[in-house]
Amino acid sequence: MVPLLLCLALFAALVFGLGVPLVAAGPWRADEKLGAGAALGVILIYLAAMIRYWLDLPAGACVLLAVAAAGLVAWRRRACAAVARDPAARRMAGAWLLVAGWSLAFRALARPPSGGGAPLDWADHYDRARLFLHHWPAHWRLYGGDTLPTRPPLANAVTSVFLALSRPDFAYFQIFTTLAATLAFLPAWLWAGRFGAHAPRAQALFTLLFLLNPSVVENATFAWTKLPTVFFVLSSLYALPWTEAEESPARTAACFGFLAAALMTHYSAAPYVVALAAAWVWWRRGSWRRRAFWVRTLQGALAAAALAATWFAWALAEFGWKGTLFSNTSVTETTARSAGGFLHEKGLNLVNTLVPHFLRPVDYEPILRDNPLSFLRDYCFQLYQVNLPMMFGLAGAATLGWTLARRRRAPAAPGAPPPAFWWWFAGCAVVLGTAASGGIDHWGVAHLCLQSLLLLGLAVLAARLDETPRWWRAVYAAGLAVDFALGVGLQFLLENRYYSPAETMRRIGQILPEGFDATTWVNLRAQTSHGYEYVGNWPIARPLLVLLLACLLALALVRLRGTRDRAPAP
Repeated sequence: MVPLLLCLALFAALVFGLGVPLVAAGPWRADEKLGAGAALGVILIYLAAMIRYWLDLPAGACVLLAVAAAGLVAWRRRACAAVARDPAARRMAGAWLLVAGWSLAFRALARPPSGGGAPLDWADHYDRARLFLHHWPAHWRLYGGDTLPTRPPLANAVTSVFLALSRPDFAYFQIFTTLAATLAFLPAWLWAGRFGAHAPRAQALFTLLFLLNPSVVENATFAWTKLPTVFFVLSSLYALPWTEAEESPARTAACFGFLAAALMTHYSAAPYVVALAAAWVWWRRGSWRRRAFWVRTLQGALAAAALAATWFAWALAEFGWKGTLFSNTSVTETTARSAGGFLHEKGLNLVNTLVPHFLRPVDYEPILRDNPLSFLRDYCFQLYQVNLPMMFGLAGAATLGWTLARRRRAPAAPGAPPPAFWWWFAGCAVVLGTAASGGIDHWGVAHLCLQSLLLLGLAVLAARLDETPRWWRAVYAAGLAVDFALGVGLQFLLENRYYSPAETMRRIGQILPEGFDATTWVNLRAQTSHGYEYVGNWPIARPLLVLLLACLLALALVRLRGTRDRAPAP
């Protein structure tokens, strides 16, 4: 457990220590400074990683970042102390630590990843981090034969810095990618407070929903970059100024810069770039005659372009237009060869993402096996991970729909976008997000681009759940328990199984045995062939880890109960 705690301390010190001092003296609330500081800290670590790679500096140069963080905190010690003393910032920091501990505990329970049909993404991302860590050539062929521009580099470059400051082992890569994923909690927590009439209550309930949601827990513990992308998307959305009074150079630059960072973390942010860029121009059309509006827009666009150029300009110089822009799977895996084929492919993905597989004809042969638990796990995995309504849980989508319908004519919360914006934002995300997937996925593609909608929806649920009838809250709670049992408990029960390297190597080349799913098999073979060690293979006392998870859940429930007791009378 000690390495987990040390990695958590290193991650928090660097991310918050670099970013928070630079925004601590700004006009925002203390908890907003904590969220914006984390985003700025990640961006600064990315820039340092790219400079280190370009200049071929040794791993020891990353120590300068720790020195810089300490220096910045000392320089702005009074402003940082004011942030640390603020009750809202303390609640936010405590809730994030709760989420980080919960995610790391599940990370330590899991051994080989299993479930779904994307088994080797973790190996590709690990190679990308090692490319920056070890100064491999830019054209180095990564795991599976991919080249660097297939995916944008921000999260992998950031992870390389933490590997340089700790150990380059795969287990440490898993830890730091999990911690980076938990940052998505911060802006969503802020949104829950903005949506709720009683912010502490809404934020405490959101923390609980975040801990129990199967899609969130699985994505936080799988070594890829979806949730870090959500972190920047929701941070950009939160910083977007909706009125002339909110407009400022810092806020506009933050909004545009965070959006660029999201695109450089994963191309799944592209639908949100379109949605927010169009919203910025259209919903602020009353400011078109103001010169200051266009000056702010230009400043924000230049900030975003400068950040994006650190990747795209360099990639274009190294790989050319085709290698940079047309190597992504959205292009390479498409089945469309005509306009009709394109509409057919995207239309099927849209339907499959919105309609759960048990309501339409689906071939279950790929997940059928003798072990009923394995089949049940895969059956539920293809609901909670890739289908948009089911990502909210058995009763979550219905509860969210009831809440939105009930408040469809309610005015916008202070500082929040107008209601019409949310329909535009969600529509762009769903249509463009499913269209961004290359090829036809018969299960659905919600896991690729729609997790920002999931966290926003959970924030709305947390803020408005008390408005639902008591009996419906009981139904929702029962559904939440079933979701956790089937989508988290069963998933990690099977991922905790131990497979000896000798047995794995013996079965290479044989027909897959019944009850041994293909994803587990491919991951085990990659792990054994390369000698990777999972965090789950460390000698950790599993009963104590389960006890820790139970204590963390109990702490979340206590915090939720405490906010109810302190809630003002209606």
